[in-house]
Amino acid sequence: MSPEIQGRNFTSDDVVRALRRCWQPVARIKDLDGPQRAVLLGEPLVVFITESGQVAVLADRCVHRGAPLSMGQVCGEAVQCPYHGWEWASNGRCVRIPSLEDQKQIPPRAEIPAYPVRQQWGLVWTALEHPIVEPPKLPWFEEHDWTTADGPPFELPVAMGLWIENFRDVAHFAFVHREMLGDVPEKVEPLEVERHGFEVEMQRVTLNAPGGDESWDSLREIGYHAIAPNLISAQLFFDDGSRRCMVHVARATSATESFHYWIVGKSSDYNRFGIDDILAAEKRLYDEDREIVSAITPPELELHGRHEVSTLADSFTLAYRQTFIDFLEFALEGNAQMPAKVS
Repeated sequence: MSPEIQGRNFTSDDVVRALRRCWQPVARIKDLDGPQRAVLLGEPLVVFITESGQVAVLADRCVHRGAPLSMGQVCGEAVQCPYHGWEWASNGRCVRIPSLEDQKQIPPRAEIPAYPVRQQWGLVWTALEHPIVEPPKLPWFEEHDWTTADGPPFELPVAMGLWIENFRDVAHFAFVHREMLGDVPEKVEPLEVERHGFEVEMQRVTLNAPGGDESWDSLREIGYHAIAPNLISAQLFFDDGSRRCMVHVARATSATESFHYWIVGKSSDYNRFGIDDILAAEKRLYDEDREIVSAITPPELELHGRHEVSTLADSFTLAYRQTFIDFLEFALEGNAQMPAKVS
């Protein structure tokens, strides 16, 4: 029998309301050579860096005549609307209207929503409402000397949770990734999954499979770590003690659409392949997964699995769904408690 998921039923609207209260990535800092547009839970945003280096996130609509600010340009400490040149500071206030001779005549109502900003892992994070938790942290990633590279961001026509589940679903390796991973056993051994708070972890011994890509030679163990609602990572341990890693974070464009950022890394003592080769190998896996995940129906995360059948091989998936439900309850119910550690 598969583990049971506990918690009340949630609608798509419930999910969206809860996700408005968590930090989500909206841009890569290195891409901000000008204003960039990002959609978060149906809300168009503009992300930009001022001349002094301050990162800002505003609603992507000038309240003068509705033009998107992401089509404009940065002017000093503000973003300028492309239509009539109105300039908007990082706090959402209009600071200049070119058509006015006296800038003291700027209407008091000339203000647009501004959102909080955090920078982490080369990404800009924001939340539409007051976030209930801090951005996700990975001490093993942040406290060690990794050589990293960014994978190309991508969109999916499904909820972000479907990709997070796929990332650590070990039962699909033998079917979707046989060319890359080789003759992987179809049977999945009992999985030892640990859940604590909004986090799920699992260590899995991985035997080398014949016929696989040589970039996976000597891989002996993978450590998976998910943080609900929008982070999944993996540490890959090799026979010589060196490591590689992947960190993946997602943004909910809507309840049924998502945008994804990912990073690969190698430890200083990993010398078998360069970071560009590692990135290319992981991208091949990603491309294979995207074809399948993009076609999943329904496009929303099946929190209680009423339209699905699960087995013990899905233990990590179900544990992640439980933490997702726990997050929803915590976000939507003021008296909700942080979930306890479960093994």
